[in-house]
Amino acid sequence: MQAQKQAFASEVVNIVRDMCKTVFNLQNERDLARIFGITQEQMEAVIGRIIDALPEDLFNPSHQQVAEEMKYVCAREYIFFQVQEKWNDARYQDDLRKFIHIFTRDICKRFAARSKFQASLREEK
Repeated sequence: MQAQKQAFASEVVNIVRDMCKTVFNLQNERDLARIFGITQEQMEAVIGRIIDALPEDLFNPSHQQVAEEMKYVCAREYIFFQVQEKWNDARYQDDLRKFIHIFTRDICKRFAARSKFQASLREEK
């Protein structure tokens, strides 16, 4: 994974922690592991896989505002996914692949629609 995506993934991990502290009143990493059923390292690896699948265009400096918004979307969707899944379930890896595929597809559509809208605004000027 390229450095830019690694930094993005680290920020998403921090956002996940912050959201979980608020939503689940977590006090430490053990509480996070109890909620998600995975270790901190496993969570970082899963989030890394999700971020690595995102379109490269998202990380273009000209799309910085969109990328900032996507950090929160990624964190939220990861939480929704992980609280429903069990790491040691035989279907976990398959479910994760499906989640990444659908999530990436939806992000690409959202990103393309936003780009198309911004292009139409530029044409109107």
